Amino acid sequence: MSFIFISYSRQDQAYVSLLAQALETHNLPVWLDDRIDYGTTWPRVIQDQLEQCQVFVVVMTPRSEASHWVQCELSLALELKKPIYPILIEGRRWLSVAALQTADATNGKLPPARFFNTLRTHFPASVDIAHTLPLQAVATDTPVGWAPPTSPSVIPQAAQEDDLSSEKGIDYRKLRDLLRDGKWREADEETYNTMIRAVGKERGNYFTPDELRNFPYTDLLTIDRLWVKHSNGKFGFSIQKKIWQEFGSPTSGGKVWDKFCVKVGWQDAKATRYLKYDELVANPKKSPVGEFPCLVVWGGIFGLRGRRFSSLASKLAKYSR
Repeated sequence: MSFIFISYSRQDQAYVSLLAQALETHNLPVWLDDRIDYGTTWPRVIQDQLEQCQVFVVVMTPRSEASHWVQCELSLALELKKPIYPILIEGRRWLSVAALQTADATNGKLPPARFFNTLRTHFPASVDIAHTLPLQAVATDTPVGWAPPTSPSVIPQAAQEDDLSSEKGIDYRKLRDLLRDGKWREADEETYNTMIRAVGKERGNYFTPDELRNFPYTDLLTIDRLWVKHSNGKFGFSIQKKIWQEFGSPTSGGKVWDKFCVKVGWQDAKATRYLKYDELVANPKKSPVGEFPCLVVWGGIFGLRGRRFSSLASKLAKYSR
């Protein structure tokens, strides 16, 4: 099985979640160590996956540079002569990969489209990048500091506007602006407002599981991309879905659903109660990963929360698997 192995520090999890989503959106298979099953021998699994991977991507930050395990993974990748693609997020380039072209992704941006296109050459069966639906946070040109191995040229990065497409004629400019300004609670309320209109209801009504399961695909994609991009991978339905899957994809209330809610910060640490809305942290630098958005799932009867999220996640599976 061919896939991309991502080596990173757990302290950079938020960015790596965004990177993994971008890779998967481009139909590039990814393996992360957060997908290791409970009860397995962790170092053995890491070694096995590294030996089997087609490509090795290392996310460079001061934290990963100081990580013993990241350095062990990189050493093994070099020994196995794996194709290595460093991505510089923060700090300096590492001496151990100084001879390799490095993608400049500083200031929280994603690598450019050419980076994904180059990775695609290792997976000839994958869909052409021109026919995929890319995350809008991915630029179309090469930033300073990175170029494909076959070309010495460097092209400045060009910013892209957010895609605000809607099947229902919904205007997402207010949501975009609130997220861009870091107004997370207001953005959560606007997310609810736009989504309730998209299913033909008025503000104050609640979603049924079927309405979320059949929610307009284009609109859900637009909303999720905006949340993921402007929170640097900390918030978003697709981010929540990945965590939900780690807990076995619970479809209703119960102990497993409660564990998921604790993980994303919706319940207290002992899973004895749901937090009040004003108790949520609402700060990407301090919040649990996946804390927002939540009003769409929270509204109405408590017992339906698990079923509503399960329905929403089934829709997300169309493009975030």
